[in-house]
Amino acid sequence: MATPTTTASGNTVTPGAGAGERSGVGSIAAGTTLALTSNSRVCTNTNQVGDRFTATVSDAVTGENGARIPAGATATVEITKLDRSENVRDKIEMGFRVVSLTFGGRTYAVDAATESADVSRVRNQPSSKDRQKVIGGAIVGAIAGQVIGKDTKGTIIGAATGAAAGAATAAATANFEGCLNDGARLAIRLTDAVQVRI
Repeated sequence: MATPTTTASGNTVTPGAGAGERSGVGSIAAGTTLALTSNSRVCTNTNQVGDRFTATVSDAVTGENGARIPAGATATVEITKLDRSENVRDKIEMGFRVVSLTFGGRTYAVDAATESADVSRVRNQPSSKDRQKVIGGAIVGAIAGQVIGKDTKGTIIGAATGAAAGAATAAATANFEGCLNDGARLAIRLTDAVQVRI
């Protein structure tokens, strides 16, 4: 009897001498891209590195010897990085690693790289902070208006200008969380072939 072997992705395959046994296993090649949709909402302020969630394979993919990962297969995804944005120019960084695929009553370990993910930018700044920045801008504007206009109209114009500047400052310095919403898309690329039962 042939000795079972373990692939680099952690799957156990038992080669057989007969054609019937050989035909029971197929391979999805390294480099194959899978489209997934998230089954949960994952955010930089509500999750932690190491948390896991599931995603669903959107489109079936086929490989050698009749191997197939069907649409509807479940991927288990691990969060590897969570960095929010500290201002409007700062990048949000969220990292994901697919650790397994489950379908046909079996779970297969996989090695895959995340190629893309639809991450949304969500502002997260207490409203009281924004009000402080806007009020601060309005006061500066009102003083400038009085100096320039020497009347009430000048003060109002100055206050409006200052308030706009304050609001712009609040927006520019606000924190932004990143979220992968429920139903958001991910694309992964297999970095090692996956041996699957046919």
